[in-house]
Amino acid sequence: MLFRLFTIMAVVALGVSTWILSSPAHRPAQSSQEQADLPGYYLKHAVLTDFDSTGAPGMRLEAERMDQIDHGTEVALTQVRMHYQAPNGQNWVIIGDTGLVETGGKIIDLKGHVVMTGDSTAHVGTAIVHAETMRYDVPASIATTPDDVHVDFGPYTLNAHGLKANLKDRTLHLDSKVNGRFQP
Repeated sequence: MLFRLFTIMAVVALGVSTWILSSPAHRPAQSSQEQADLPGYYLKHAVLTDFDSTGAPGMRLEAERMDQIDHGTEVALTQVRMHYQAPNGQNWVIIGDTGLVETGGKIIDLKGHVVMTGDSTAHVGTAIVHAETMRYDVPASIATTPDDVHVDFGPYTLNAHGLKANLKDRTLHLDSKVNGRFQP
């Protein structure tokens, strides 16, 4: 009988001490620096799709890795590949070594060996644009760079400094120092 009473008291004491020690007042507080050191989210082999107003896929963003930056709203990208399907049937692909999706997801900055390729079933040939950086405005479907660009279109080559490409309208504006040679 004494053994049962001792067992019951031990179980009750264990329950009370567990309840007291697990209360928030007894937990060690984490400093804001410790909280900032914890990793945010990351995705491997990620594919994000943006749909247009009709519900059709407008842009698809693929990355080897996506990392949240400092628990914020910006996302770092590695080995980036963007696909844009224009309403007129033009396909565009933009590839870069790294990228950054800015707050709100409306701007994507690409860096490192950026290559933009346009391909259309309605027109012969493929335009290939090379640059070191490129900024893509998602709602406007406009790609820009202030850097030197090299544009290949079949046997033709253009070099320029600065570019603005409206992917919806299929227009390419070269800013300055445009140099090209077109031979038959």
